[in-house]
Amino acid sequence: MAENTGKIEWLLITRSTNNDLQKYSIEPGQNTIGREADNTIVLHDDTASSYHAKIEYDPIINKVSIQDFDSTNGTFVNGNRINRDQPLHHDDRIRFGICLFTIIQSGSLSHYRPYTNHLRNKVTTELILESNDHYGHLLYDVGQRLVNISDLEIALSEISELIKGVITAEDCQIIMANQFEKLTEKGIPSSIAQKAFDNKTATLFSNNHDEFPDSEENSVTVQSKAPLLLVPVIIDDEVVALIFARKSIGSSTNFYNRDLQLVLAISNQVAMSIQRNQIQTDLLHNSHHDALTGLPNRKLFLDSLNQSIAQSRQRKAVDFAVLFLDIDDFKVVNDSLGHGIGDQLLLAVAERLKKNIHSVDADTQTAVIARFGGDEFAILLNDVKESLFSISTANRLREALSKPFIIKGKQIFATVSIGVAVSTIGYESPEDILQDADIAMYQAKELGKARVEIYDKSMRDRALERMRIGTALRQGVLQKEFRLHYQPIISMETGHIAGYEALMRWYAPNKGILYPSDFMDSIDTAGLIYTTDHWALQNACTQAVEWQKKFPSNPPLFIAVNLSARNIKHPNLVENVKEVLEETKLEPDRLWLEITEKVSAPDDESAIEVLKKLRSLGIRISLDDFGSGYSALNYLARFPIDVLKIDRSFVKMIHVDKDSQKIIEMIKTLASHLRLDVIAEGVEKAEQKSFLQSINCEYAQGYYYAKPLDAISATELLASRRKW
Repeated sequence: MAENTGKIEWLLITRSTNNDLQKYSIEPGQNTIGREADNTIVLHDDTASSYHAKIEYDPIINKVSIQDFDSTNGTFVNGNRINRDQPLHHDDRIRFGICLFTIIQSGSLSHYRPYTNHLRNKVTTELILESNDHYGHLLYDVGQRLVNISDLEIALSEISELIKGVITAEDCQIIMANQFEKLTEKGIPSSIAQKAFDNKTATLFSNNHDEFPDSEENSVTVQSKAPLLLVPVIIDDEVVALIFARKSIGSSTNFYNRDLQLVLAISNQVAMSIQRNQIQTDLLHNSHHDALTGLPNRKLFLDSLNQSIAQSRQRKAVDFAVLFLDIDDFKVVNDSLGHGIGDQLLLAVAERLKKNIHSVDADTQTAVIARFGGDEFAILLNDVKESLFSISTANRLREALSKPFIIKGKQIFATVSIGVAVSTIGYESPEDILQDADIAMYQAKELGKARVEIYDKSMRDRALERMRIGTALRQGVLQKEFRLHYQPIISMETGHIAGYEALMRWYAPNKGILYPSDFMDSIDTAGLIYTTDHWALQNACTQAVEWQKKFPSNPPLFIAVNLSARNIKHPNLVENVKEVLEETKLEPDRLWLEITEKVSAPDDESAIEVLKKLRSLGIRISLDDFGSGYSALNYLARFPIDVLKIDRSFVKMIHVDKDSQKIIEMIKTLASHLRLDVIAEGVEKAEQKSFLQSINCEYAQGYYYAKPLDAISATELLASRRKW
């Protein structure tokens, strides 16, 4: 046919449900394909439509294209369903229903003949699947090589060899993005490589002089003419690699569309593999490192510590030490400045640790720094040759971290408490030495913070005592060992009780009555602070309503309840307070919530917002211990306050120190201008009462009137109608 005419001719080689191999010549113009007899090519296949598709052939420009006629089962080219006019190339595979075609350009039949035996196979379901991807076996092999790869570079090299064999290339490589300069060594102009990179498109070309007339690389390419192929490997819209293939110099065959389709399919598999490999690497890293600081986490630290223990057993003279660090009062930073600033501080601490641990001694180059979460860090010092080295290292780190941090324009001071445990004690497990370093750190905090303590065995006894107290506290909450005592607040105008302040007491078995100073820190550490605060609020409000009913007055009695610093940031605080008021039927203005300057910084917008919401319910806000803090006036300017409680240290000095009297007078004058009521606490003498009356102080409380009383005694005091 084509060999006799000498003209370019396109043929369709078909196989159908019979075993015959048929050839159809594509005539110039339109060639229709379908089941009806008037089609140019008639399909004897019930899965094909009456008029299934058309093939257009323009012999002038030697262009062949195919278009589907909205057929029922579609038209597929190289396994992809087409929905518009699709150009055809030599060796493209076409499917209509279960009719399989290969388009062949004249002059290529000899190249095609080795495949004829394969084409004579009967059409089956497996054959249909194979026709959707006629390189299915190769792609399967590629996929298998990329699954669970241990070395990506080796896998890509093996895949390059597979591609090279199938598309009959002399050279094939998968070149990663950071190695693109290798392409110029292959005779590919940088402009072509850059185009494939920028446009993210595959390219078939031949590196001859005519195609690159302006290229500086013509001296290379003109001497090595060869068909070339470039296919990008794309992940998240970025080219991460290029698949490069080249036929032999002077090759009589080019790369065809089928070759390009194959390499594109492999490119997708390579992209998925690289991405999966990166994800697995990231997951492995993330499982062993802290997400915020990038430091090793507890798991990786324990693994390293386990290795140090094993090495210490093998080499008896080699010691190591663990430093456990905790940032003092870190919660204050989070609560006052926000968690964003808190995270930035943690990052800054981590960087300062990394910088300073390697500057204190050459031996610390083997140190491991880890973050355990929250504000806790641990450091493993290996090869500790001197017993005092770990202590000196800890003290140098403590000093380095005591210098101010500048975060988002704010100067923040942070101190750390450090516990040290050394291997000379003889540890069998990493958890044991870590626990002892932790115990030593808590000892440093108990002794005043911002210090270093080295572990000794007596510390474990104290830690067990702390644990026992924590357990006892939990049992106390459950077994109702906590009770409220009430101290009267006296109206200095009438001399009668105006309200009570509710104060918590712990009736601890075998210890008697404990005051808040004895157990509040332990309650906070045990995570019970919100539970106990809520319990106190509910019981105090219930008691206040009972007193109001039994002893009516105008205005009714109020109840003052302390609000712990930690709970001002509790997300459900406002709603829970509102629920308590609704359940107990206490009028909101009869509840006074007392806060201290320690509750938050005066510029803490979140704390201010919470107090405003509480105040909007009608609740009164009282600032306790006013004057004892350095920022007392800032609180008046920023916080929504209704009542000031003058600190007992000033009241105590009335008629002893004239300056204290002047301060009290100034506070009362300031409060009057701000329309705030004043309570003087700690009143113990008649002359103190007289002075406070002389400056028109609204309320007073103290032992002069009564000590905190249990509910029964407080009720009896109300019943007495006593006037002071």
